[in-house]
Amino acid sequence: MTDFTSDKVNNLLESAINKGTEAWDAQSKYFDDLVKRNVASFSALSDARIESLKTIGESHNFNQAFEANIAYEQAVREELEKMHAKNSQAWDDLQTELSAIYVAVDSDEAAPPE
Repeated sequence: MTDFTSDKVNNLLESAINKGTEAWDAQSKYFDDLVKRNVASFSALSDARIESLKTIGESHNFNQAFEANIAYEQAVREELEKMHAKNSQAWDDLQTELSAIYVAVDSDEAAPPE
């Protein structure tokens, strides 16, 4: 049976606090980066829309305008797929990082330093 001394309990608590802090930092970075990625994607989409509307306005016939809109729709699809892939990879990376942070505590880690 493992005996719990006050030093072991203190070390466990300190480890839990440190791991909680690491997890908080990892999650904060993930959400900060998520917002930055999404803002960049939507900024690119708005720029693409503005350009497509200019092209549509300058079109000399319906076909040119229609093709400009089709090109914009393709750009939207590509940008959203790219954003989704980056966000999915970032989520997987966060899960891996959190798993590494919250590995089971070894009994030696709970022991006070000698």
